[in-house]
Amino acid sequence: MSPRNKYAVPAVEQMLDIVEHLAQNHRSYGITEVARKLGITTNSAFRILKCLTERGYAEADPAGGYRLGTKFFTLGMQLSARFDLRRRARPHLERLCEQSGETVQIYGLQEDHALVLDCVTPAASSFIQVLPGSRMAIYASAFSKAVLAFLPEDEARQRLPRKLAALTPHTVTDREKLFAELARIRTTGLAYDREGYMLGIFCIGAPVFNVNGEPVAGVGVTGLVSVSHPAKQSALEQAVLKCAEDISRDIGYEGSRFNEFRSQLKETK
Repeated sequence: MSPRNKYAVPAVEQMLDIVEHLAQNHRSYGITEVARKLGITTNSAFRILKCLTERGYAEADPAGGYRLGTKFFTLGMQLSARFDLRRRARPHLERLCEQSGETVQIYGLQEDHALVLDCVTPAASSFIQVLPGSRMAIYASAFSKAVLAFLPEDEARQRLPRKLAALTPHTVTDREKLFAELARIRTTGLAYDREGYMLGIFCIGAPVFNVNGEPVAGVGVTGLVSVSHPAKQSALEQAVLKCAEDISRDIGYEGSRFNEFRSQLKETK
């Protein structure tokens, strides 16, 4: 038995066949026409199209025909924005990697997880590498905390898992302590992971804002605690803020938050 057949889900495959057919043909199709064209039962076509319509993925016209709905357009725009952000961020990530000598990552949020959008590694004998597309715990990463801090608090709370599991002895697992940390991040724009995600690893992150001033990603450096130098931290913080600002400007942000972050950071030193 092939892997495809072993894990096949006929109802899902039929739904995808219908979606792909409607996407390739721009007019409306009736239930019987769809069933005959794709070789499925009328009852299956009816149930699938009804489900798609109820979820906004299909629309029914007065004549009883169906076409794709606006929900697919919305998803497509969200996906396009994610890939456009990755493309625009890449030169800035490479520059920060070269300047810092550390691994540079950019994360977005995906429901109750963080999603690694890209990772650039330095030309060094020892470095950290994380594969783009990896899903990470949202509450322990400096990059995802940099985003959570600038979301409305109710949205940030909804995104957190029910239990904040201890990934290391240093993980913040108390929700109120985490939100106190997020409040500090809002002051300087800098988020930290001090071996909270993985022992021996540190991260410094900052938020990326879009044209509407909304946090859309967290970017920064990841390094090995064993070879880090405390004297470098101030320079790393400034470089991370600069990278986050450059990406934000590149995707249309025109606000003054980064000037405020730098001003507050000076006062805390």
